[in-house]
Parts: sequence; structure tokens; C-alpha cells
Amino acid sequence: MEHTLTIKKVIAGGKGLGTLSDGMVAMVPATLPGETVTVRESKSHRGYLEAHLVRILEASPDRVEPPCPYYGRCGGCDLQHAAYPAQLELKRLILRESLARVRLEEPPEHPALASPLAFGYRSRLRLHLDRSGRLGFHAHASNTVVPVDRCLLAAEPINRVLAALVEGGWPARLAPEIAAIELIHSPADATVAMVLTPRPRQRPRQAPRLLDALRALADAVLLAGGPAPVVFGQDFAPGGLGYRLCWDHRCFFQVNSRQNAQLVATVLEFLPVPARTTVLDLYCGMGNFSIPLALAGLEVTGVEQNRASIHWARVNSRVAGLDSTRFAADEVERYLHALIDAGARFDTVLLDPPRQGAGKAAPLLPLVQPSNILSISCDPATLARDLAQIVAHGYQVTRLIPVDMFPQTHHIESLALLERI
Repeated sequence: MEHTLTIKKVIAGGKGLGTLSDGMVAMVPATLPGETVTVRESKSHRGYLEAHLVRILEASPDRVEPPCPYYGRCGGCDLQHAAYPAQLELKRLILRESLARVRLEEPPEHPALASPLAFGYRSRLRLHLDRSGRLGFHAHASNTVVPVDRCLLAAEPINRVLAALVEGGWPARLAPEIAAIELIHSPADATVAMVLTPRPRQRPRQAPRLLDALRALADAVLLAGGPAPVVFGQDFAPGGLGYRLCWDHRCFFQVNSRQNAQLVATVLEFLPVPARTTVLDLYCGMGNFSIPLALAGLEVTGVEQNRASIHWARVNSRVAGLDSTRFAADEVERYLHALIDAGARFDTVLLDPPRQGAGKAAPLLPLVQPSNILSISCDPATLARDLAQIVAHGYQVTRLIPVDMFPQTHHIESLALLERI
């Protein structure tokens, strides 16, 4: 059944929201606020329905023609139909609405931190390979692979390797044994590594021969879980500091390297003046924030469950000539309990949890009695939940900034500063 409606806003997840004539709420992808559209019902739920866009009767002035030929089929990008300034504003509004839902007092308005690159920013790309030899990305809400030979979000060195893979007929040759191919670009030296993920419960019999042949396409080729890690690096210079971070393919690192540098600089700016002396950096990874904080003169304790990341945090600290850092490979909640039992105190807590947020660790943060807490998040809903738990223990959100780490997609990174009342 088709309906005509006006889109009121774009909600978390990137879909437009409008109301049908009977009051039913409809969620429609690829739409923008203020647009009048015709839609067709695709799935009905209790209290709302999902619909496909059929035609645009009145377009938003912020609508642009998506430049990607795969847009609408590939499940990756979902905001390419919006001009970049409009994407930033949409994300700002979604973030603030997430806080309003949990009744958090809104801090002063802050515009979104734009990415230096709206396209070509990704330094890591994971491609799925089905058994028929199609290499690409999953379609939206599907395991069907949409084959691609180029991604407009990827750094150009990655696209060169991807094109060589496709042109050389490699997907069909790899398909019987390989389930995914990850291409990782090192910002420091422009090298590209290729990481092959074998199909479950299968050890590729052709692995040595395949790896040797594929080395003509990339600077390094290896099997996921193999013994030889590939090392990547990025140079930073926030606030006059100069240093390099290194990590390997087993570690998490922000895929938008230039925006990550801006995020690090913003974290340093968010620190109260004069800077506090002790920082607890939770989910610290390979030292993305720990190293610059220590170089700025703070004493940093970093906690991270991934042992490979902790290895590189220690290496990065040593290379930077630091003696004011210590790192622990541990689960964050467990480590916090141990700190609390020991009566430990920190002036500042910084946390950069995975998409599911800090969870049960959030209400523990006030128990180490920090004057301020810096929270970096990649999901507005889990951020709002975590902030609400911290605020309930005597803190208030004083600054909130959306950080556009993933242009052309609905994903929203953000940085929040909480101060003890």
C-alpha cells in the first residue's frame, strides 16, 4: 500500500520519520526533513511501520545526487543523499534528542566537528566474499553481497588494491576458502595490508601459494589469526606535541585517521585548566589518548582488555620517552572494582568504550572520585544511558560535541565532558 506523507525529522539510524493520515508513524530511509514523499509499506510493527521511498514530491534544498553508483544497494552509506553540512546538522540534532530522552539537561549548543574529508577517509575496509565469488558489502539488513570494485569512502591506496583484486579475477579464486578480505591502510607511510579471513572450520589448503601470489597486489598479505602481525602507524601533532603511534591489525583504531587527529586535539582542549595530574584512561586501546595526555604532562593509567593493544600502548609510551604511564590488560569493570576496593582516586577519567557503551562500568566511575569525566562514544543511545548513570551520582554534562568520524553514514561519534557538581 502506498501513502503520501511529510518527513518531520531524521532519527538515529538515518531514517526519516513522518506520520500517516491515520496517525501511524512511518520510518523511511533516504529521506530528509521537510520532504513530501510517496512511500510503500514494507514491514509493519506495533505502533509504527517501515516503508520504502517510491517518489519525492517535494525535495529538501539539502538533497544532493549521491555520487556512489552502489548507493541504495550497498548497506554501508545511508546519508549520501544529504549535502555534507546538512549531515552534520542532522547528527547534532540526533545526539541532543538522545540526551533529551533520558531527561539530561542540555549543555550549551556546540556545532559538529566536521571531518577533514567527506569522502576517501577510511583507512580500513572489510569486504565480504560469498561462495559465488562476489566481493563487496552486505546489502542493508541482508547477508547478500553487493559486489564492488571501488568504495568512495576508502582511502585511494585501498581502492587501488581493491581494483587490482577484482580485475585480476581473485574473488572467484579465493571464494572456496576465504570468507572476507580486509584492506588496511597505514596513514604514516601509505602502505596497504591485506588480511584474509578463512571460512569457518576451514584451513585454506592453498594458503601459502595464495599469499605469495597476492603479495604482488599489497605491501603485506596474511591470514587472520596468523602468527605475523602487520604494523601500522600515524603521526600526530596536537597542541605542538609531535609523536607517532603504532599498532597492528589485531587492534582497534579509528578508521578516519585525520578526524581522529582532530578528536585527540579536542580532548586536550577539553581538559580543565590548569590540567589535572592523574588520568584513568579506560578502553585505552594502543594509547590513542594515553600518549598525548602523558606528553601533555599528566600521569596516565590505561586499561584495555585487548592484550595486543596493551602491548602497543606500552611500545608507544616507551618510544615517546614517557615514564608517567602504566597500562593494564584487564576487563574494565573488573579493574574498576579493584581500584575502588583499593581506595584509588583519579583527577580525570576518560573512557572510549565500544558501541555497546560502558554498561555496568558507568556507575562505578564516580567512585574513583574524579573532578571530571571525558566520555567518547560512537552510539548516541548508549552514550545517553551511560551519562544518565554518571549524572545520577553528582555530575553534570557541561560540554557536548558531535564528532563526524563517519561522513555519509548515520553513525555519530561524540565527546562529552562531565564535571562534578
